[in-house]
Amino acid sequence: MSASSGPDASTITVLGASGLVGRRICAALAAAGARLELAGRNEVALRAIAAELPVAHVHVTDARDRDALAAAFARAHVVVNAAGPLRACAEPALEAALAAGAHYVDVGGEQAALHQLHVRCESTTRRSGRVALPGAGLDCLLGDLAAAWAAAHVCGVTDEGPAVRDTPAPRLADDRPLDEVCVSYVFDDLALSAGSQRALFLGVGERPLVWRRDRWEPARAGERRRVNAGPALGGERDALGYASGDVLTVPRHVDARFVGAFVSTTRSASASRALGLLARALPLVPRAASELLAPYAAPDTDYARTRFAIVAQVRRGFSAAQVVLRGRDLYQTTAVTVAYAARQLAARAAGPTGMRAPAELFRPGPALREIARAADLVLEPSFG
Repeated sequence: MSASSGPDASTITVLGASGLVGRRICAALAAAGARLELAGRNEVALRAIAAELPVAHVHVTDARDRDALAAAFARAHVVVNAAGPLRACAEPALEAALAAGAHYVDVGGEQAALHQLHVRCESTTRRSGRVALPGAGLDCLLGDLAAAWAAAHVCGVTDEGPAVRDTPAPRLADDRPLDEVCVSYVFDDLALSAGSQRALFLGVGERPLVWRRDRWEPARAGERRRVNAGPALGGERDALGYASGDVLTVPRHVDARFVGAFVSTTRSASASRALGLLARALPLVPRAASELLAPYAAPDTDYARTRFAIVAQVRRGFSAAQVVLRGRDLYQTTAVTVAYAARQLAARAAGPTGMRAPAELFRPGPALREIARAADLVLEPSFG
């Protein structure tokens, strides 16, 4: 482990750098010219990455050892946590980053892990004067920004300017709450890594949370909605309740009577009905049963075959707005999105601190346009 010389305003340290998403994040950061340090358990894999990319230091450390992590993060201005599972390692990594004087960003959209961080670490983060941005990947940051942009349009608010905020964003719709904010994730040819499958299995027995009447509560069993992501993804299809992180972040900056997330992984109506029945049954499955599910992903899995869309829909009375993002490869998109957030935090001179939702740190329209260009996404707001 390298000796420390204090945080460097340009250094970004990636924890879990040798993983599927971690490697992609490192490549994206290196391509953007970031000063990069790597951390993780697999020294051989980390050294291999360092042989290919301009890496300042390599730190061999366990993702759950707070003291070792704090030493590994000693020079970091921003820590990116790409290790997993996040519900086990997010809290120690966040605490170690704050102890080292660094901002914290992670890849997860796992609702349970995000909720745990907000409950346990919000006051610590606020006192630190640093930023914690958990859920900076595809299924939280992008959904949160898309929902915020659509909400601003319904509220008649124009929020243009630099993508990175230097002052906190005002909360939207405080004077007149929106009726609903719904974010749907639509996938075709979904290919999941072993880590993603493991995170899914850990959620067996948990119903997704929704925001309803000023509080979070478990979604109704089998809750669903119809969503249209465009003809390229089969037009209108059923989406089921989904435990996405943006259900936790959107109410921080938008006042709405209902906030929910949904997911569709099949165009088949009969398969969707079967998944709905499975969703009703999962809360009855003992948590121990998840240990019997052995995740597997072939080493040569083509993750780029996965096509996806994020559809954010906002309604108040007869006024409605929608923002759609479409792309390929959820892992590469997550890596580009996380790298973007980390670089913006590393470069900014001042701005909001504490535990933050994406739209509290970034202006939705400008940030989404920049991310869409970097990640080769199609961005379609209904309002032009």
